[in-house]
Amino acid sequence: MWFRRDLRVHDNTALAALCDRANAEKAQVSAVFFLTPEQWQVHDMSLTQLDHIARTLPILAKDLQTQLNIKLTVQVCPSFSDCIEALNAFCRDNNISCVMANHEYEGNEITRDEQLTKQLAQRNIEFIRWHDQCILPPQSITTNDDSMYQVFTPFYKKWRQTLDVGNIQIHKAPAINNNKVDLKSSKVSVDSSEAIEALCKQTVSDYQQHLQSNETYKYIDTDAQLSQACSAYPAGEVAACHRLDQFVAEDINDYDVSRDVPSLNATSQLSAYLTIGAISPRLCYLQASKALGELHGNDSDSSDNSDSSDNNDINRWISELAWRDFYRHVLDYKPELIRHQAYKHETDIKVNWSYNQKDFNAWCEGKTGVPLVDAAMRCLNATGFMHNRLRMVTAMFLTKDLLIDWRWGERYFMQQLIDGDFASNNGGWQWSASTGTDSAPYFRIMNPFSQAKTHDPDGIFIKTWLPELNEIPASILHSEDKMRKMLSTSGQLVTINYPKPMVDHKAARQLAIAEFKK
Repeated sequence: MWFRRDLRVHDNTALAALCDRANAEKAQVSAVFFLTPEQWQVHDMSLTQLDHIARTLPILAKDLQTQLNIKLTVQVCPSFSDCIEALNAFCRDNNISCVMANHEYEGNEITRDEQLTKQLAQRNIEFIRWHDQCILPPQSITTNDDSMYQVFTPFYKKWRQTLDVGNIQIHKAPAINNNKVDLKSSKVSVDSSEAIEALCKQTVSDYQQHLQSNETYKYIDTDAQLSQACSAYPAGEVAACHRLDQFVAEDINDYDVSRDVPSLNATSQLSAYLTIGAISPRLCYLQASKALGELHGNDSDSSDNSDSSDNNDINRWISELAWRDFYRHVLDYKPELIRHQAYKHETDIKVNWSYNQKDFNAWCEGKTGVPLVDAAMRCLNATGFMHNRLRMVTAMFLTKDLLIDWRWGERYFMQQLIDGDFASNNGGWQWSASTGTDSAPYFRIMNPFSQAKTHDPDGIFIKTWLPELNEIPASILHSEDKMRKMLSTSGQLVTINYPKPMVDHKAARQLAIAEFKK
C-alpha cells in the first residue's frame, strides 16, 4: 500500500481492496509513505500542512499495526522522481507483486504514476489506483451528452440525485492474517512509530529553516504559526472523526447562517483533515445525510436527501462537500489549470493585470487600510487558516480593487494554508477573479466594508486581529469614508498606527469593470 493523501485506515478505498486481495491470496502486506520536501516546496505546500502530515504519520503507523497488522515504512525522497526509484527498489528487494494507491489528480502526480506504471509493468508488478478523494469520482457526473458541467448548480443537482439513488460504500479493511513481513528497506527509511516521529520532526525543521530564508516569510512567525496549527488541529483519524461527530451534533443545524460569521467557530473545521485524507469525504457525507434523515423521522439514511428537504443548514454543508468534488472534476477535465492557465483563457489574457510588488506586499502583510481584509490576512499569517467568507473577500480585493494577477494570491494562499489543495484553491481564486468556471460575474465586486458590516457587525473578528483598532466603533470600521477621514492628518485617529485605505473602493471597482469589459 502506497499512502499519499489518504492518511487513514477507515474507508480507505485502496487499503481495503489491498487487504481483501491479500487475505484471499494468503499474501503478505507492507505499506510505505514518502516524504518529498523538495517537491512540496515546488508545489508551495505550507509549513503547517507538512507539519500536519508529519504529526499524522506516527499515529497512522500505530493504527495500521494495531488494527490491521501492517507495518508502515516512511522514507524521505526529495522529489517525485526519487519516489519512483525508491518504490522500484522497495518492490525489487521485497518481492512485491502488486502496489495499490489512491488516485491523485494534479499534473506532476499523474506523470509520476504513469512513469511508475510503465516501470513496474516491465517486472510484471501490478500498479492499481483507486478513486478515493471524491465522494463521486471525476467523469461520473456529466451532462446528457457526457460532457463536464460548466456550472455548479446543475452539477450539484445531478450529484445529489446520483447519491440519492445510489449506495455509497464505506470500505472496511480487514486485518491481514499471519502478516510477518521482514522488510528489506533503504537505510534512510524508518518503520517504528518513534523513528517515524523523529524523521518527520526533522523534515519539518529542515523545511521551516528553508522557508525562513524566503522573502515571502519575512513577516511570519513560523514557530507561532506551527504552535497555533498544532493546537487547532490535533493529528490523526480519531481526532478528525471526533470533530465531525461534534460538528454534526452541535453546529450543523445552524450552519447556513453561522458559516458566514468569521468570529464564530461554527464551521466544521474539517478541511485540513480532508486535504491530507485523515478523514473520508464519504463518511462526512453519510453523517450529514444521517442527520438529515433523522430530522425527517428516519433513523437510517434518508431515501430523499434532495435540496427540497427543509433543512437549509445540513443541505448547505453537503453542498460544500459537492463544491470540493466539483473542483476536482474540473481539474480532471482541464488539466492545463495546473500550469497556471485560467479556465476562461480569453478573459484572462485580455485583463491588464498589475504586478505591483509594493501593493501585493501590503495585502500579504495585512496593511491595506481595509480592516476586514487586513484582519483576515493577519489571521492567515498567524494561524495557517482563513475562514471561507474571508477567502472570497480578500481574493476579490486583490484581483478587483488592486487588479493584481490572481496567480500571485493563489500561490500565497497555498504557501500559508494548512488546508491548501490545488483544486479547491485554484477554483476559489478563479471564481473571485472572474476567470474560472461558474465564476462571479466581473461586475459583481464585493465591497470589503459592507462585507464587514454584514458578517462582522460588531467588529469582533476585526478587533481580534487588529488590536490597534480596539477602541474604534464598528460604525467607523465599516465605513471607508469615515476611516479615511479619521486617519487623515487632521483626523481623530491620526496617532493610531494603522494605514489609510490604499485604494478608493468605488473608483477601483469602476476601473476593474472597465478593464473586464474589454
